[in-house]
Amino acid sequence: MSPDISPEEMQAIIGRYKAWGQKIREAGRMAGGNKLEDRTGLVLRGEGAGMRVTDGPYAETKDVLGGYYVIQAESYEDAVEWARDCPHLSFGTIEVRKIEVT
Repeated sequence: MSPDISPEEMQAIIGRYKAWGQKIREAGRMAGGNKLEDRTGLVLRGEGAGMRVTDGPYAETKDVLGGYYVIQAESYEDAVEWARDCPHLSFGTIEVRKIEVT
């Protein structure tokens, strides 16, 4: 999203996300989801038997995960249909993935 969005425009955008989430909940399809905090995070890298922890996420990264929804869908195609009118498509991309059940 553009940094020069007015507070009123931001409230309208938030309203769109809330309405979309409510639609998913009312359909009994919302299994979870959260917005991730901006400017917080750590990056962990394995280094042999040890681990290195650095600040992240990085502003220069090409792709950023800002949040997620877990939707109960009857099929992969059904999940894509539910995501089709998510407000985020106005600002970026959505990745639809299956949860691997083990």
